[in-house]
Amino acid sequence: MTTPRLQWKSRLLLPLFLFILTTVYIAAALRIVPQISEGLAGPSFMPLVIAFIMYAGLARIIWSDLTQEHEQPEGSLLQPFLIVLATVLYIAAFKPLGYGVSTLLFVLALFRLFQFQDGRIIRQIFYAVAVTAVFHGLFAFAFGIRLPTLMGVI
Repeated sequence: MTTPRLQWKSRLLLPLFLFILTTVYIAAALRIVPQISEGLAGPSFMPLVIAFIMYAGLARIIWSDLTQEHEQPEGSLLQPFLIVLATVLYIAAFKPLGYGVSTLLFVLALFRLFQFQDGRIIRQIFYAVAVTAVFHGLFAFAFGIRLPTLMGVI
């Protein structure tokens, strides 16, 4: 049995590691030099937005751990492993399957892993299509990024 002090420290190791990793990510994003003047939404805009969202999430997790008084049972590492596996498969499938198919499958996998709208497959598909379409619009139209397609179609 570990002491509460050691449990407290070990619970914060992953968030602190992710905090450091996010800081390195921001440093790399700030070094991205635009080819032409693109205004506010240049090539480093989205990485910075994602990093600051990550900071907010990490702050919430750290604050929750610091203010938590009771001991929680150890959880399974299966769900985090499956999320990482889904992300790796998404990255591997992105170019061959194209943005539309790979992102739709990735979002559906995340919905399943997080039990979002569990048992309501039509809603899951609707929301996955909506998420895929919104981010396609953001990348393709707002930022002018050309996304890979499946056989030049979707």
